[in-house]
Amino acid sequence: MLSHSSEVDLISQFTGFLETPDIREKYGSEIPVFKFPEVDITEELIAELEKIVHPRNSVLGKRMESFFEIAIKFSNRYKLIASNIQINQQKITLGELDFLLYDHQNKRPLHVELVYKIYILDTEVGQNEKMLIGPNRKDSFLEKMEKITTKQLPLLKHPETQSYLEKYDLDLEEIEQQICYKAQLYSNDPDAPLQNGKYLSFHEFQKLAKNDAVFYAPKKNLWSSKPESCKYWRSYSEIAEEIAELFQKKKSPLIWMKHKDSFLRFFVVWWK
Repeated sequence: MLSHSSEVDLISQFTGFLETPDIREKYGSEIPVFKFPEVDITEELIAELEKIVHPRNSVLGKRMESFFEIAIKFSNRYKLIASNIQINQQKITLGELDFLLYDHQNKRPLHVELVYKIYILDTEVGQNEKMLIGPNRKDSFLEKMEKITTKQLPLLKHPETQSYLEKYDLDLEEIEQQICYKAQLYSNDPDAPLQNGKYLSFHEFQKLAKNDAVFYAPKKNLWSSKPESCKYWRSYSEIAEEIAELFQKKKSPLIWMKHKDSFLRFFVVWWK
């Protein structure tokens, strides 16, 4: 079985990734949404998960890429053709294609770009898609979509990519491009769709915190998990000190709170 030396085991991280919705069902563009497959947690899948504990997966995005690849390998609908395909022109890297898949249901190859993000729904920066912004007020949804549509997706049709497609016996004209855009949303609007929790100022956090509650600030690569999966908790004084240190670096931490049998997750933001 998986090692329990981590604060959150890999199965919890993986299932949290699977359950994170694709926000382009609500927000997005004309580019097709990738239809995520059903995946059963088997002993064989767990063995694959055990292999991903290495430095490459210390970054949230890279860990989610590994989770996506495992999900595809253990799905019935898709076949993994290749992943993280670097397109080079002489010694210059032009970019990378995230995934090339074969969709058995629709009988066609796919080029899929994967995104896993955490967004605050901040009405001070705009409405609708414009309010989707990172917890540190960077890394917006619209900026990411522009990068995907102007740089990442066009790479498939670059002349240098043709030799890579030939290697996998793929015809450019047959490949459909899709985006898998999983995201957690944090909002102070109770009617906001798909939200995972709220975002608070430190003063609001102080009022929310219960005397007998315990807390944890997961590292970013654990953000796909749910607080129920946490094995190590901190006192209020410990977490307040940790938040203060992160605020000095202008970083907004994700906080998990356990009070009796209930769990909450929320961001404490330095800019509010």
